[in-house]
Amino acid sequence: MRPGHLRVVFDVNVYLDAIAGPNSTYPYLSAVPPRSSNDAADCLSLALDGEDFELYVSPHILSNTSRVLQHEMKVKSKTVGAILTGITEIVHLTGGSIVDPERINHDQKDFEDNLILDLVRRTEALILVTSDAELLSQNPWNGRLILSPRKFVQQVISSRGQRL
Repeated sequence: MRPGHLRVVFDVNVYLDAIAGPNSTYPYLSAVPPRSSNDAADCLSLALDGEDFELYVSPHILSNTSRVLQHEMKVKSKTVGAILTGITEIVHLTGGSIVDPERINHDQKDFEDNLILDLVRRTEALILVTSDAELLSQNPWNGRLILSPRKFVQQVISSRGQRL
């Protein structure tokens, strides 16, 4: 981990909301601040500048993002491939990486949530950013914060203001 950088995981829903959610301008991401009307896109924009945190993703997150985009949102496979390439480039730009964690967590009702928490644990991420109500209700989880995209963006902007 780079000094002064937190390890962060974005849930699948953050990527989907940034790409295809309300008021999405993807692949264009506005610089933050000022904030846009799409908090998930603002999360990606903050990651893109590589300033505050290392972003981690798993093959599970990438494959679920791909599955939803192709099969539920009917995005063309070529476009989905470009989106996944963009996500992995952002991850690497932050100093983070793609990690395939061991299956350890089994206490969530939603199987998918267990996979996300496995990644959080394996990468020693201090923050999980998600729109999932069940995960948000568990904040904090094992000493880690679980924040909505809106709260995460607020925290990052606030911490930047304190450093100035």
